[in-house]
Amino acid sequence: MTAEIAVLNGAGVALAADSAVTVSREASKIYLSADKLFQFSLNAPVAAMIYGNATLLGVPWETIIKCYRAKLGQRTFARLEDYQRDFVRFLKSDKKMFPARLQAEDIEISIVGFYAHIRNEFMKNVAEAHAQGQQLTAIQNKRMFTSLVKDELEKSKKWPSLDEMSPKRIQEMRKRYTRTIRKCRADIFEELPISQDTGRRLVDLAMEVLTRRRLLQGGTSSGVVIAGFGDEEHFPRLIRMQVLGIAIDLPLYFVEGHVAVETGREAVVVPLAQKEMVETFMEGIDPKLREMIETSTGRLFTQMSSIIIDELKAKHPKEAVALKRKVSAGLDALLAALYTEWTSFRRKGYTSPVMQMVASLPKDELGAMAESLVNLTRFKRRISNEQETVGGPIDVAVITKGDGFVWTKRKHYFAPELNPRYMARVIGR
Repeated sequence: MTAEIAVLNGAGVALAADSAVTVSREASKIYLSADKLFQFSLNAPVAAMIYGNATLLGVPWETIIKCYRAKLGQRTFARLEDYQRDFVRFLKSDKKMFPARLQAEDIEISIVGFYAHIRNEFMKNVAEAHAQGQQLTAIQNKRMFTSLVKDELEKSKKWPSLDEMSPKRIQEMRKRYTRTIRKCRADIFEELPISQDTGRRLVDLAMEVLTRRRLLQGGTSSGVVIAGFGDEEHFPRLIRMQVLGIAIDLPLYFVEGHVAVETGREAVVVPLAQKEMVETFMEGIDPKLREMIETSTGRLFTQMSSIIIDELKAKHPKEAVALKRKVSAGLDALLAALYTEWTSFRRKGYTSPVMQMVASLPKDELGAMAESLVNLTRFKRRISNEQETVGGPIDVAVITKGDGFVWTKRKHYFAPELNPRYMARVIGR
């Protein structure tokens, strides 16, 4: 995990990222020297940050971004979206960096992971049935598994498709990876009762998962943030993209969102990855606490209305039925109005005053705020009993239209004074 912040106002955009990276989920090994913030172009005011998976098909994002930067050369684009599209084209074109063998291995890992999830759900359902005293026959097990696969298939179809995922591309992926999918199915479900129809559905399910955003739940995707200015843009913009892998030489990705400052009087704060401390600072309440308060309030209203209706039912059944209809119709609207009032109070009392100040921050304070917000999350992790998945030096850069990309704080894995030739070679970067 990580903590990253983007703070935008009319003057520019400040980006800050911690240096923690988890390299082994099993051993929970954490290093505090990862680079997550990069200059995207040597000639344009554009930067990139990465979070989530630090590699794509095993290739470090640092390598990918710096190779793209070299290929970009002197070229610049009119709009920030053009940099994002050109970067996707670069991922498509570099077959040496992402050979077919690596693509097939990554697809297999994704399918095995999802099929293992299905198998675990099935085994959990069987265990629950046994705990309730049911003795399931082979036919009942088969029906239970068939029903589970049907439900998962329908659930997957409700997820949005990945970007550029055309029917033709889906057919090409199915043709290329059907053998891999069947191998994964045999390895994971070898002892389970599977009919021919269910076997076909499992292939369909794998294709749905690979071509939709559901795979994002697996935690293996990489977040890529591109921020700065196009040649024709006077105020900063930010684009968030999720990259889940590469298949048939094409990235499995989608653009998650755009943020733009349209005037010199606006400001935006964008927390990435671990967001809870930033949201607490901006809204005056921890998001999980807010959710619990709203849920418990709704439950309290529902329970109180049930108590009143039950009391009335004993003496006046007809009136109780009529009252229940009125309460059911009005309770949701009352709760929605209450939550809206709470949101308005948080916005007026906490969020808006902060954003008004952010809109007027000069460049140096913009970077200081971004760093401080990352520090909030790092401090919370340090004093809690949770793993310190946010830590290490904080890299900070400020990007403005006039000055371009400027480091205000940057770590090195070496002593700069011992490497004068390196420092001279990269001066300005």
